[in-house]
This record gives sequence, C-alpha cells and structure tokens, in this order.
Amino acid sequence: MAKTQAKTLAIVLNTSWNIYNFRIGLLKALQDEGYKIIAIAPRDEYSHKLEALGFSYHDIKMNNKGTNPLEELRLLWRFYRLYKQIKPDVLLHYTIKPNIYGSLAGAGLNIPMISNISGLGTVFLDEAFSSKVARWLYRIALKSVPKVFFSK
Repeated sequence: MAKTQAKTLAIVLNTSWNIYNFRIGLLKALQDEGYKIIAIAPRDEYSHKLEALGFSYHDIKMNNKGTNPLEELRLLWRFYRLYKQIKPDVLLHYTIKPNIYGSLAGAGLNIPMISNISGLGTVFLDEAFSSKVARWLYRIALKSVPKVFFSK
C-alpha cells in the first residue's frame, strides 16, 4: 500500500513574530497530525525560530501600514507567484493584508482557504476613505473563502 503524502498547510500573517507568539500551538498540533507547515510572513527576528521548529518558511515583502495602490497590487502578485510556486493544499490567512490579497491570490489558483479575522480593528470602526476601501476589498476577497472565523 502506498504511503499518502502529507497535506501542506501554509499559514500567512504580517509578521513571523505573530506566528511564533500566537499560532505556534496550532501549528505544532497540525504538524503532529501529519501536516507539512509552511510559514509565510515578512522576515524578522522570529523567522529562523519557525524554521528551527521544522516549518518551511517563505519571506514575503509586505508594508503593513501602506496604502499605495501600486504597492498593494505588487503584493497581490507576490502572493499569487508564491502560492503558485509552493502549491499548498490549504491556506490559513490571518491579518488584513493576507486575508485580502492572499485570499484573492488563492482564489485565482483555486486553493482552499480559511480566514481568521481577529478583533474589529479600525477598519470596521473608522469612516476614513482607506477603511472604506479595505471593507470593500474584504467583501470581494472573502467571497471565495468558505470558512471565515472571527475572534476577539
């Protein structure tokens, strides 16, 4: 009987620090269940700690505070290219830019996705133009995500 290949889950956040400090228990549990874990975030001082735990790591350039439309389109393209290269079986997105641009890229490649939106944040409380654009982008991006979790 042939051994089945482990499913690959890519977790995507805006910092490796966030993955290491808040998602490590989940990732270890999934790893123990046989999943191959890929961490995707901008490189920081915690990226090597993720690799030391046996997770694959991919750096993605992301300006967490930026709102330049051309830079945001480049980020969408970076997600698309990376997802096409690594071919994960499932994407787990956290934080606003992975939830929006990562979900759009994943949908374009027909990759199953799960999104987690933590707290409301200023995007849902603020009436600034950039917040309205972000809410509109959320509506578009999350249409292709079958599981969306909201947490405090």
